[in-house]
Amino acid sequence: MKKAATKSQHPHYLHNSIVVHNHRQSKRKSPLLLATHCIFLMVIGSFRVSSALLVPFQRSRSATARSTIKNMQTALHSSSSSSGNINDTAMDQNSSSNKEGNKPAAEIPRYLNEGLFAVSKPLDWTSQDVVGFLRKMLERDAKERGCIDARTKKRNPWLKVGHGGTLDPLATGVLVVGVGKGTKQLQQYLTGSKGYRAGVELGFQTTTLDMDPTGHVVEEKPYDHVTMEAIEKVVPQFTGKIQQIPPVFSALKRNGKKLYELGRSGQTAEDVQIEPREVQVYRLDLLPTNDDGKGLPPCFGLDVECGGGTYIRSLVRDIGISLDTVATMTSLDRTKQGVFLPEHCLHQEDWTPENIYNSIEKCKSLLDELDDASLKTGPSE
Repeated sequence: MKKAATKSQHPHYLHNSIVVHNHRQSKRKSPLLLATHCIFLMVIGSFRVSSALLVPFQRSRSATARSTIKNMQTALHSSSSSSGNINDTAMDQNSSSNKEGNKPAAEIPRYLNEGLFAVSKPLDWTSQDVVGFLRKMLERDAKERGCIDARTKKRNPWLKVGHGGTLDPLATGVLVVGVGKGTKQLQQYLTGSKGYRAGVELGFQTTTLDMDPTGHVVEEKPYDHVTMEAIEKVVPQFTGKIQQIPPVFSALKRNGKKLYELGRSGQTAEDVQIEPREVQVYRLDLLPTNDDGKGLPPCFGLDVECGGGTYIRSLVRDIGISLDTVATMTSLDRTKQGVFLPEHCLHQEDWTPENIYNSIEKCKSLLDELDDASLKTGPSE
């Protein structure tokens, strides 16, 4: 007799148990699959490590290759040069050839001479205008001679050029200029007196105390009573050590601002309250006419020798007040700066690099004579 199948042996039950078993196994990773996965991760990790270790080697090999290529190029250039072929090295050497005996550019001096010389400052030029013009001229000459500008900071001047004493735009005459090492000698040789020739006109006074077009007339007074004898009596009062109030239109500073900036804003000397200071006037001679040949009334001239810091405009103003009128300086010519006189000056039409360097050489002998005289007689005031 055939036994009935038990529950565990029932086909339907067996099918369901197999399904459940397979479902449970699917949630678990078999040991073989885990082992395969671990091996795969180890292979990938070793590959990354080996790649990282190879990077320095690859860089080193690249650097070595570049060095080798460079050596080969150098050898090739040397070989082609020895065979008489034109190469890049030869072209570079030819490009650095110049007017001074084919010297390398690095050996070409920026200056052909260094020291001091004097120019005659033109009318309407500022002292800085002159310095800038001369610097550009000498820089252009240096470049034409093959000198290379090796500055790392272009805002610094390539050639050093400076002046030893500001002249107003409306003034002319002696302006001492230093080139190269001469810029450090400017103060050393400019401690002496300065000479000026000024034109004076009575009857009006301007804000700038001269004929500067930016100024305007602020006061007018009659001058018919002024005679040459009256001026001669007043002039001696302004020699020796005197107290002088600088003009408001000047480069002096007050509270961190230049006085001419305050003057342009409309402030007067009284508003700014400029304090008087002591200046030295060594000599003050009266001239019958100004530079235009005009005499009294209302013009005359002054020939002045004074120390540093003296303002001729202020001197003219004070003389006018002493004459019970007002006065304005109509012209100014510097006739002396230290040992430099008009005969030592280069005029604008003679401003060339060759003339400048020759003038520096001539002035060296002049300064040597000054040094010798100082050693014999001692320093001058």
